[in-house]
Amino acid sequence: MTNDPLPPPVPEGSKSGGGAQKRGLFATSRRRCIAWTVAALLLAGLVLATYHQGERSTQQSWANVKTRMTEFPSVSSIPKFREIVGSFGKNQTITEVLLQQGIPVATVNQIIDCARPVYNLARVKASQLYWLCFTQDGKFSNLRYPVDDERYLTVYHDESQDRFVSVMKNFKYETRLERVSADIDSSLFAAVANIGEGYDLALDLADIFGSDIDFNTEIQKGDSFQAVVEKKYLDGRFVKNGAILAASVFNQQKLFTGFRFVNENGKPAYYAPEGRALRRSFLKAPLKVIRITSKFSKARLHPILRVVRPHLGVDYAAPVGTPVQAVAAGVVASAGSSGANGRMVRIRHSGGYETRYLHLSRIAVRTGQRVEQGAIIGNVGSTGLSTGPHLDFRIQQNGRAINPTKVIFPPGKPVSPAQFSSFAELRDGLMAKLQGKEMNGPVGSVAAR
Repeated sequence: MTNDPLPPPVPEGSKSGGGAQKRGLFATSRRRCIAWTVAALLLAGLVLATYHQGERSTQQSWANVKTRMTEFPSVSSIPKFREIVGSFGKNQTITEVLLQQGIPVATVNQIIDCARPVYNLARVKASQLYWLCFTQDGKFSNLRYPVDDERYLTVYHDESQDRFVSVMKNFKYETRLERVSADIDSSLFAAVANIGEGYDLALDLADIFGSDIDFNTEIQKGDSFQAVVEKKYLDGRFVKNGAILAASVFNQQKLFTGFRFVNENGKPAYYAPEGRALRRSFLKAPLKVIRITSKFSKARLHPILRVVRPHLGVDYAAPVGTPVQAVAAGVVASAGSSGANGRMVRIRHSGGYETRYLHLSRIAVRTGQRVEQGAIIGNVGSTGLSTGPHLDFRIQQNGRAINPTKVIFPPGKPVSPAQFSSFAELRDGLMAKLQGKEMNGPVGSVAAR
């Protein structure tokens, strides 16, 4: 369609086929046609010229982009590093390891000197892993050494200032809350092992409920446990267990439940649902892994002397070197050799109580030292008059010997009234997780640390 105006109407009464009028109309139409054709050709030429100019500009723009792109470094030009992962051999030193990897003596000395204020690399342990990183041209870049489960040392060469820097860093663990549970058929340790957990979980459970349950003598078939545990992951790989936030043990038709809560002294402890402290003023036993071989008796046949005489303690069999813990806070009354008793530690406690730990292989405290409940005071041995590695554990009250397995000690301090509402909130959240009702909440939502 064109925008030409319509031809003028034919006057009424005229002959539509008149020759002059016809010629005039045709002439006018022809001139208009020619004019519009010329205009159309001019317009097409203009459009075509604009298109070619735009295309040339676009091509020039892309050429500029390509030129700029070639200015970026290629992947092959980015510096590459070579990493070595090894472990220390027995009696192998950090100096030996670094020299074996071709690091110059001067650089080795700089690395060790730089690290010393942060960590003494002379204390590296056999079988412990290390990471060494070198630049593409073989120069030392950095050393990483795990100091413990939480931290690692890194020593690196700062090329911009040509100096060595040492830093202690924390592993960036991902902490997940997981619920674990098992039936106990023979022992807590066997139950834990059967579900693929480490003995550390059993030891922690024994520590939490150690004032109420003797896991070595009071476990029976049909018992069970549940626990909400912090699991530590590094790069998606499980590394270790963290704290037990809540746990329950069904033992001899009784249910014992505890929750981890930071008390008014700023220390984490475990409390029953009503706020009662699970840990009593005295633990039930000074060892976590034990087997009773001789009970408290007023008349026992002595295994060496072969005479009947009182045995005023309980013998716990355990490997040499097993840590022995103080069952209650107190002051060391004596620590040293005591004839037939071997190496012995005596601790005085409040309420007229005194505990004795006999036949130790090593003593870790001194006379007059104050110790807290659970503190390591020595190690199991077989010193003195002894038939084999064991601990003879004894308790006296006001100078009178009492049976360690029968005495019932008062509980520890409960949750304070000022903190009970916070404890109750924590308890309710953990109880749901313990029962398996909710395990998807963030760790920090219920974990009072």
